[in-house]
Amino acid sequence: MNHLLSIVIPLAPAEDQWLTLCANFDLLPANSEIIVVAPAQDKIDGKIAQQITALALQFDALTWQVVYSDVGRAKQLNTGAQAATNHFIWFLHADTVISSHNVATLINSLSKQGSQQALFYFDLFFHDKHHRWLAINEFGAKFRSDIFGLPFGDQGFCIDAQLFSTLGGYDEQALFGEDHLLVWQAKLSKIKLINCPSSLATSARKYQHHGWHKLTLKYQMLWPQQALPQWLKLIKIKLGLD
Repeated sequence: MNHLLSIVIPLAPAEDQWLTLCANFDLLPANSEIIVVAPAQDKIDGKIAQQITALALQFDALTWQVVYSDVGRAKQLNTGAQAATNHFIWFLHADTVISSHNVATLINSLSKQGSQQALFYFDLFFHDKHHRWLAINEFGAKFRSDIFGLPFGDQGFCIDAQLFSTLGGYDEQALFGEDHLLVWQAKLSKIKLINCPSSLATSARKYQHHGWHKLTLKYQMLWPQQALPQWLKLIKIKLGLD
C-alpha cells in the first residue's frame, strides 16, 4: 500500500512557530509533501514563499508548496487538502513538534488492514507546560478520545485523502470546533477512530496567554454543547429512526 503523506499546516496571521515544526521534517518518509496554508494577505510580501524555498533546499527529499487562503482554520485546512496529491493527509497545527516515534507509529498504524476507512489521531502532550494543571488537560484529552471517541485537531488527525473528501471536509460554517465536527461526521458515517499510541507534542501557549482556568472552562462548556445534537443524531441512527 502507498503510504505517502501530505502534511497540511494552516498558519494564523504572523504565525512563526511552524518553522520549529518544520525543523524536524527530516524524520518524515522521503517524498512526503508539505503544504503550508498561509493567510491570503501574507502573499503580498512573499516572506513565507521565501521561507518555503529555503526549506525546500534544506529538505530536498520532500515536496514543498505554499498555498493561500482566506483566514479561518476550516477554510485553510480544506484548501490545503485540496492541494494534496498523496494518499494520506496529516493535519498538523503550526505549534506541533513531531518526533521519530510519532512518525514510526503513524506509518505502522497506516500499514494495518483497512486504514483507508479510519481517522487516526495521537495522544495529546504539552511540551512547554507552564502550569502543572495542564497534566489534567492531557489526561482529559485521552479520556475524551479513548472513552468517548472524540479527539480534537491538536491531536494530529491523519486520514485517507479520498475518505476526507467523501466526508465533506471541515465545516467552514462552524464558528468553532471544526475538528470536533469532522470527528462526528466520521462517527455518523461509521468510520473507525484509531489511536496512534504515541504522544504528539503541542504548545500550551494559548493557556499561558488566556489563563489555564479561563480557557479550560471555556472548552469544557463549548464541546459538550456542540456534541449534544450530534449524539442525538447518532442515537437515532442506531435506533433506525433516521
